[in-house]
Amino acid sequence: MKKRKLEGKIAVVSGASSGIGLAIAKRLQEEGVKVFDISKNLSKEHDKIFQGRFECDISDNARVQQVVQEIVAKTKKIDMLFCNAGFGIAGLVENAELESIDKIISVNLAAHMKMSKLFIPHIAEGGKIIFTGSLATLLPLPYQACYSASKAGIESFARALATELRTRKIKVCTFMPCDVATGFTDARVVEVKNEQEKKEIQNMAKSERNGATPDYIAKRVVKLAKKKNPPLRKALGVVIFPLTGKTISFLVRILPVRFVNFLIRTIYLAN
Repeated sequence: MKKRKLEGKIAVVSGASSGIGLAIAKRLQEEGVKVFDISKNLSKEHDKIFQGRFECDISDNARVQQVVQEIVAKTKKIDMLFCNAGFGIAGLVENAELESIDKIISVNLAAHMKMSKLFIPHIAEGGKIIFTGSLATLLPLPYQACYSASKAGIESFARALATELRTRKIKVCTFMPCDVATGFTDARVVEVKNEQEKKEIQNMAKSERNGATPDYIAKRVVKLAKKKNPPLRKALGVVIFPLTGKTISFLVRILPVRFVNFLIRTIYLAN
């Protein structure tokens, strides 16, 4: 029997307790990968998938450093780091709590920068760092401006990191899913003050609930992980047929910015 390409590799996935992170972990485990989970909330339901699980708020610097040390003590080296954990806030920027803005930048952006910094010395040559981005990088979403900014920051960080790590042959990739049907939608912090705002956010939430399955995304992410030279970024999924992530990625490069914003309003807003 032919050995699977990722068999025996060691992967760390943040936010692997649910959604896209869990789907990626399941796919990796099926490929023979030894997977470690770093998540804020753990349940025993999926324990058999993982070699180890660590309860951790990734914005807690001291705890993250401790978890990295514990994983490295067990593994010596890792082959793949999936920076996936995150959350969303929704509502007009003027209605957002300052604490919510601090938290989303801390969790979605700064924490992954820090986790990368801590794991990089322990990633084997030829290893990979894969970030969960969002199509909101290319289509910045109204009522999710802070979330969009955090994901745009991830993609920029990942591209710069790829250049820094070229001599060590560590590849860096950001995948940017379109709408995905996960618990992320209901877990989003919603801060609204009027019915119109609430209506627009509900419209976007409905689109998410009708989006791709986590496994659909995970299958394609693991395919990226198998590539010797994965792309710096990869858009995944369908926005509204025939607008796929790939199509959107092409269009935003050639269309005027004003038209792209018009396209966003057409797709996501009720009026």
